[in-house]
Amino acid sequence: MTPQERVRAVYAGTKPDRVPLLLDLSHWYKKNRHVFFDLRGFTQVEPELVQLHKKCGAVLYIETGSPFDILFEDESVRSETWTDAAGVFHTRISTPLGTIAEERVFSADSYSYHIKKWLVQNIEDLHVLEYALSRRVLQPHFERYQAWSEAAGELAFLYSFLSYSGLGFLISRYMGVEKTILAIYDYPLEIERFIKQVNECNLRLLDQLIDQPFEVLIVGDNHDSSVQSPALFNRFTSEYYKEIARRLHKRGKYLAVHVDGEMKGLLGRLDDCGVDCIDAATPAPMFSLTPAQARAEAGDRMILSGGIPATVFGANASDSEFIDAVKRWLEIRMISPRLLLAAGDQVPTDAPWHRIEMLGELVEQFGKY
Repeated sequence: MTPQERVRAVYAGTKPDRVPLLLDLSHWYKKNRHVFFDLRGFTQVEPELVQLHKKCGAVLYIETGSPFDILFEDESVRSETWTDAAGVFHTRISTPLGTIAEERVFSADSYSYHIKKWLVQNIEDLHVLEYALSRRVLQPHFERYQAWSEAAGELAFLYSFLSYSGLGFLISRYMGVEKTILAIYDYPLEIERFIKQVNECNLRLLDQLIDQPFEVLIVGDNHDSSVQSPALFNRFTSEYYKEIARRLHKRGKYLAVHVDGEMKGLLGRLDDCGVDCIDAATPAPMFSLTPAQARAEAGDRMILSGGIPATVFGANASDSEFIDAVKRWLEIRMISPRLLLAAGDQVPTDAPWHRIEMLGELVEQFGKY
C-alpha cells in the first residue's frame, strides 16, 4: 500500500498493512531552515518542506496554507494585518460598531507568536467581533490544495479546515481562558449569542466548502478537558460538532478535531458527536492518559492520531525514551486499527532529525498488522 492508501484505509474503517505515519513538519522546517514565520500561512508550495516529507516518508496532511480566502459580505467590515518595525504583528478589525485590535510578538525560542494584546478586552469589543465574524464568506482557491497534493504525490492526504468554533475563538484566539470563563458568568446572554452567531456562520462557510476535493475536514479548537469542562462542551459545542459531522458524513467525508491538550474526559464526548478522528492526541508523560487508556476511553470507532509527546520528541529526552513512546502507541493497533502515528501536535523545533527519520523504521518494525 502507498502511504496515502494507508491513511484512506484507516478512515474507511479497514485495516492497512501497517500504521500510517503522518507529520506536521512546518514549524520544524521554518525554525531549522530559517524560513520567516508568516502568520498568514504559506501562499504557495514550499518545495523543501515537501522534500523533508519525502525524505522521512511521512504523509503531509496539514499546514499547507489556506485553500480558500475569507472575505466579508459587505464593505462595512475591514480586516488589516501588518508587522511593524519592532516585529509586532498587528490585526485590526473595523466595523460600524467600532474598531478592535490585537498585537502578537514573535519568540525565537518557542518559534511562535505570543499574544501581547487580546483582540477582545470588554463586552463592547465582543459586539464588534460578533458583527465581523458573522459576516464572513468563503472564496475557494482549491488550486492551491491541488498544487500541494501534486507536489507531495503518494505522501499527500491533505485535510481542509474550518475556523474555530465560537467558544474556541474566544478561549484560544481572541479573549483567553480567564476572561472567557468570567464573561460566561458575567454576560451569559451575550456570550451565548456570540457563540451561536459564529457557529451558524461557520456552518454556512462549510456549505460553501463541502463539495471541494478534500476527504477530511479538521476543526482546530485546541481542546483541553481541563479548560473546556463537560458543562461548557455540552452547552456550546456538542450540537455544533454533531451538525458538522452530519453534513460531512452525508457527503462521504470525515471530521477530525484538533485536541492538543488533556484528552481525559473528552474523548467519549467527541465520539458521541460523531467525530471521526482526534488529531494531536498526546498521551503520558505529557498528559494523563496512557495510549491504552486513551483507546479505552475513545472506544474502537474513533481514530486516534498522534502518540508522540513533544516532551519525548524533543532534545530533552533520550532516544530510548522516544522509541519506547512510539512502541507504546503502536501497540494499541491490535485493539483497533483506527490509529495514526503522528507528533502530539507539530514536530517540535528541537527534535533531532535522526529521530524523525527513525519513525519509518519503527513503524516497519513494530507497526505492521
